[in-house]
Amino acid sequence: MNHDPNYKATLVILDDFEAHELIQFNKESFDEEYFKNFLIFQKAFTRSFGDLVGKLDPFEKGHENLIMFAIYSESCFILSHLDIMKTFLKIIINPLKIKGGFNDETTLGLLIKKICNKMQYSEKLKNSIQGLFLEDFRQAMTSQNYLILNNANTVIFPNDEKLKKLLNLEDLYNYSLQVVAMFDAMIDWSNGPNPTLEKPATDLDRIVDDFKNQVEKLDKKLEKLS
Repeated sequence: MNHDPNYKATLVILDDFEAHELIQFNKESFDEEYFKNFLIFQKAFTRSFGDLVGKLDPFEKGHENLIMFAIYSESCFILSHLDIMKTFLKIIINPLKIKGGFNDETTLGLLIKKICNKMQYSEKLKNSIQGLFLEDFRQAMTSQNYLILNNANTVIFPNDEKLKKLLNLEDLYNYSLQVVAMFDAMIDWSNGPNPTLEKPATDLDRIVDDFKNQVEKLDKKLEKLS
């Protein structure tokens, strides 16, 4: 059984939706080939990202540019999972059961808000669920309200002191693990109540360790130059 807290939380939320009879299979929104292709992309990205990180050399020309590219790629990986989770929710939620329904233009954040209002969740729980779905990060990235720095940091909402947040490589790595676990939970939930075997560790652990080492080397190099 998967013991990841984000995996468990996602299952609890989906079960609660089902208990409150919000579930309905919207066949017109389901594209089986897209979901199968996404799983292929997931594996391909992990391997390719690992190859990229493995080739990073802080003493080679253009190293800072490659770091920025890697950070952007990791951010896109996270966003792609949030996007497919939005699609998943639109497939399983009955639009007639939530106020105003939803359409192709409805964002993940708005969809979550509508569902939480229908469930009459407390404000604290609503905020927690928005946090689970990384709404601040998604909103900042999709509205182009962020900065990617060449020291492997990302700043979201850089001009808003209240929302401004610095995300380092480890933060993005944890976000990646979070959205992958959540999507795994959605797939497992849709397949029924059969217990899920613990998945073997992927290469992501090795990848992020290598990337951290590269960033540390870059920091030392920048310190010498300054």
